[in-house]
Amino acid sequence: MTPNMPTVEPMVAGPPPPTGIAAYGTQIQVLSSGVGVTPETYVTIAGVGDITGPNPQVAEVETTSHSTGSPHRSFMPALIDDGQLSFPMYWFPTDPTQSASSQYGMEYLFQNRLTTKYRIINTDPGHRTRVVSGFVKQLNETYPIAGLCTKAVIIRLCSAAVDVTPVISTTPTSASPVAAGGAATFSVATAGNNTPWLPVSDVLWITVSSPTTNTVGDATVDYSVAVNAVASPARTGHINIPQLNLVFTVNQAAG
Repeated sequence: MTPNMPTVEPMVAGPPPPTGIAAYGTQIQVLSSGVGVTPETYVTIAGVGDITGPNPQVAEVETTSHSTGSPHRSFMPALIDDGQLSFPMYWFPTDPTQSASSQYGMEYLFQNRLTTKYRIINTDPGHRTRVVSGFVKQLNETYPIAGLCTKAVIIRLCSAAVDVTPVISTTPTSASPVAAGGAATFSVATAGNNTPWLPVSDVLWITVSSPTTNTVGDATVDYSVAVNAVASPARTGHINIPQLNLVFTVNQAAG
């Protein structure tokens, strides 16, 4: 007799792995200094909500004639319209990327009808980065009873989006804690660089709590600032990441 053999269940393929990149964390930056200088300096626009665009499209010219020999219209491509970049912006009038007194604030750029550069940074591992030029076409204010004040920004694009080398950076680029000190964080974008890195404070009153071992890829740096004693002057320290050539500056108020 043939002994009973165990039943082997057929293998069922699982669902395919997810594709695409997350939209959350996409940055829209505006040129803040260094026009025509390498490298140019950009700063992330504060309070940006859902982003739409760029949305380029090709204009068309109808070429139907009596001699086409077909009762169907024919067309040919014409000029490219680079479209718009739009987003709601939670309104912080004193933020330099939004104010009327900062030369790279949305309000200032709108009132002075200035064309400048913007940078779009995606969240993929390599941080695809594109640069466009344009002017602030509209600032639409909204004041919902159960909500936050917003300004819907529409930037009319004047150029195609051009891919550039992703930038290794921190967000924000600096901090200004009060004299009482406290805990804070900043994020590090490595632009796909696989070099291990480690943040190190150059002063005793700034302590890095995480990461404390070599890290690869994007991560968040946690740190704390000690109390600046009463009657002590303002002071400046840094958290250095030499492996990525990054310096995060901390300017603490006077005690």
